[in-house]
Amino acid sequence: MDELLQEMIAPAPSRSDMARRRRLVSTFVIVALAVVGITSLTTSALFTDNETIVGAAITTGTVDLKTSGVLSFDVPAAGLAPGDAAFATVKVRNAGSLAYRYAVRYQATDVDMTPGTVTSTLPAGTASTALLSTQLTLTSYVLGTGTGTVGACDRVGTGGGPVLASVPAPLVTGALTEFIGKVEQGYQPGDQTLISQADQTLCFRIDLPTTTSNDYQDTSTKITLRFDAEQTVNN
Repeated sequence: MDELLQEMIAPAPSRSDMARRRRLVSTFVIVALAVVGITSLTTSALFTDNETIVGAAITTGTVDLKTSGVLSFDVPAAGLAPGDAAFATVKVRNAGSLAYRYAVRYQATDVDMTPGTVTSTLPAGTASTALLSTQLTLTSYVLGTGTGTVGACDRVGTGGGPVLASVPAPLVTGALTEFIGKVEQGYQPGDQTLISQADQTLCFRIDLPTTTSNDYQDTSTKITLRFDAEQTVNN
């Protein structure tokens, strides 16, 4: 009887109420654990350290080609005669920090084209066409590399020496033309190579052949040389 009265006063919860209560309890437990986790993250103390390294300066190398200056051929005071040769020495120096290879181009420019003799055989009215550049040949030699003794830039010094490059008559005018090596990027046959702070002595020879006629008396031509260098590393 007592149990019956108790059920009438406080009836047992239904199954749906029990399930709802279990879900509420589970939700409360999850929220409580999350709050504990967040609290742990925000209140924990950690030992830390860091270090910064500043690198040294990164510097690029240099390609620096220098020559000894003006191209001066040792032409006799009286001028060249057929069969004569004139010589000029040029020292090429690598003043940079990188090894390089270099090539040389040349250009001939006729300065005086009027023959200085009445015995000229040129047709009347064409005296201005006496182009000395059509008679000259241009040859180059390596006299030495480094600090060692170099050969003489004269007939004797170039008489038996190996020829570096040679251009037969007629010389090209109006544009720079390949002479020693080539200016295209990368190694080309004939290119000259110099390590940093090294130098190379070149000899340039101009020849006037014995077959040159009176048409070219008192005429003149000048030679221009262009040196072009490029790095050898990664090239």
